Amino acid sequence: MSNVEEVGEFRFGLGHRVLEFVATLAGRHREPVERLATPDDLSRWLRLSGLVSAAPCTEKDLSQARQLREAVYRLLEAVRSDRSATSEDIDLVNAWARRAKSAPQLDASLRLYREAPNPCTASLAELAAAAVDLITSPELDRVRNCADPTCSLMFIDRSRPGRRRWCSMERCGNRAKTARYRRQHPHAASQ
Repeated sequence: MSNVEEVGEFRFGLGHRVLEFVATLAGRHREPVERLATPDDLSRWLRLSGLVSAAPCTEKDLSQARQLREAVYRLLEAVRSDRSATSEDIDLVNAWARRAKSAPQLDASLRLYREAPNPCTASLAELAAAAVDLITSPELDRVRNCADPTCSLMFIDRSRPGRRRWCSMERCGNRAKTARYRRQHPHAASQ
């Protein structure tokens, strides 16, 4: 059983917030589907991801978020396949990781909340810093691509044997099992 969760068109439960951010461009191996189509989509994703409670994002923020996302994706692919990363992608992610992040604060009930002058920019900075952490951590060895050739999602395999194949058993794994059953039982599929 997988804990991948769909919230609207967004995918969560992939094991790391950075992988969920990268997943906002779906269908990379076929016809890409941009899940961050508008600044409101970015604001909603940042809120649903738990980075901020509210982040009014602009067109500029949206453009920068997509650039950051694609640089992170290329870096993940490069390091996982032992290829060289481009200096442009490294510089972009590092520049974002150095930006001001939100600061932890206490409300009157002594509960934690985060505050930043620009919550959208601060959230992107936190994502860049998290990407640096992921790319340099031992957990990178557990990042997998979904075994469904039509799925472009990456996930962290935290299963004990380390042989998880699907981003989600309920989604891609079930599709594969159904397709295999139909190939093996063509008469049952036609009924």
